[in-house]
Amino acid sequence: MTNVAQHSAEASTGNACRGFFASMPIAQASSRLSVLTLLVSCCAAGCGGSSTPQPTSAQPTVQQSSSDSRPVGFAQRVQDEPEPTADFSGVDPNDMFAVATSAPPNFLTTGTATDSRLEDRFVASINSAAGSSQFLMADRPRTQDATREVAEPLPAGFTAVPGSPIVDGRPSQITCDADQSEMVLIPAGESVIGTSTGPQSCTPEVSVSLSPFYISVLEVNVSQFSEFRSRSIKSGNVIEKSLNVDAPADHPALGVAWVEARAYAKSTDRELPSECQWEKAARGAAGLSAPWGNGRPLWSLPRAVGQIDSCGTFPDDRSVFGVVDMAGNAREWLLDFYSETNHQDLAAMDSGRRTDWSGPRRASESGQRVVKGDGPEWAVWFRRGQRMTERNPNVGFRCVLNLTAGATTEQ
Repeated sequence: MTNVAQHSAEASTGNACRGFFASMPIAQASSRLSVLTLLVSCCAAGCGGSSTPQPTSAQPTVQQSSSDSRPVGFAQRVQDEPEPTADFSGVDPNDMFAVATSAPPNFLTTGTATDSRLEDRFVASINSAAGSSQFLMADRPRTQDATREVAEPLPAGFTAVPGSPIVDGRPSQITCDADQSEMVLIPAGESVIGTSTGPQSCTPEVSVSLSPFYISVLEVNVSQFSEFRSRSIKSGNVIEKSLNVDAPADHPALGVAWVEARAYAKSTDRELPSECQWEKAARGAAGLSAPWGNGRPLWSLPRAVGQIDSCGTFPDDRSVFGVVDMAGNAREWLLDFYSETNHQDLAAMDSGRRTDWSGPRRASESGQRVVKGDGPEWAVWFRRGQRMTERNPNVGFRCVLNLTAGATTEQ
């Protein structure tokens, strides 16, 4: 397309006039993110459009946080037709904006934009009280030359996806040979879990350090679990059917007890994710509230919390690492025991003890494990406790491959 930056932006201004963004003041960018020029080409998710742009104000006023507040200024909408090679299916034309070669009067230029690429995604950081929004590059793993030899060999049973970029000496995408599921690398480093504004069981926000690991892009589906069950029965191990065994093959396997979910992971030389691992994969190193950012999503199809669809139906439910369906679809079993005070206890520890944290030694109520996903307003910091023996028709799972021995040893 002629003047359309092939990016997607994620934003919500919190008022009825969609697709408009106030400019000043601009909050300081997170140290984990690269600040981009405040221009927006908005396509598949998060920032809506309005069919009647409002006049630009040369001297914008600060937008106040109220239900009847109005945004300041606007970005010029695209007039050109998109290139047929770009996939903008389901995108409202009013959600697509032109590239600004210079900042409009109501925007502040705070950095230089990268070349336009479809795979780049942006996050609009909304400061409701100040009436501002700021476009940031979503935190992405540092890549190296894909032709460089991989420094660390993969464990047996896992194969690098041909052509995948090399990140810190490892392929960024691999396949688990046992069930042909795709996995992506989550690089080592700091991240956060929890929130400072949610329920007490989810507070406070805590910084943790994690070793690198791979996580499944999609949840384990009905077909994969059924094949595992058949193999298990042949070897003399009784595994119950998933509660939705008659659902389409590509739906997440639901109603699986924790011990069976973990048995599946172990049978493929993997493990269930720890809560820290799951949140980093969903939120990125910057600790976004949802995989796509801190704003609302714009689904291409109707979607509600608790709704179950084929895995990967909603590509905008994708984290900065490329993990899908962490905000919606199935809730997911995690490795950790569930404790109401886990985050408070974790915050009280020194930073060394928070490295590769795999949860408390006991649950608040006997036999409870952490379940995450499908939270209110799609918040991925939200957590629940569920008894290990229960077969909840909304709960499934995905797997991780740990690259450091004992990184998430169950306590």
